[in-house]
Amino acid sequence: MFRRLFASVALACALFTLGACEKAAPPPDPALTVPANASDSVAWKTYITAVTKKMIPADKSKRIFATFVEFGSDEAKAARTVENIRNFVARGIADGTLILFASPDSPLMADIVEKAFVDPKPDLLKGISVIFIGQKAEEERVRTAVTAWGATFVFHEAK
Repeated sequence: MFRRLFASVALACALFTLGACEKAAPPPDPALTVPANASDSVAWKTYITAVTKKMIPADKSKRIFATFVEFGSDEAKAARTVENIRNFVARGIADGTLILFASPDSPLMADIVEKAFVDPKPDLLKGISVIFIGQKAEEERVRTAVTAWGATFVFHEAK
């Protein structure tokens, strides 16, 4: 009788101990959740930074050319952004550099990328990775625009 009682208590303690060892799922990282307000540039930049840190190895994070276009940007700002990208590419880019494009206005960002990379120069961006953080609907047209230059394309869906 005593052995059964002792065995039952030991089993209960073992199960209780094992149950306490189980780790609860970590709460979702709010920085990895797409901001609900497209006009909140600070939240969007925090989100993009968090996503970028998860995507890019620490040893490659030193050479990133990031382009962020705020929601509601006008045509003049978009045109300046296109010109900045063209100038950056024309100067020459070191092998291993990462080019990041992101915006809460994914269609606008895709338009900018298409305009900036309109005249392909094959293999000019060989060894360069282009990361696009945006909507799935724009993935293919951005991929087409940058891979024509020889760049490696990486897509992250902002969802």
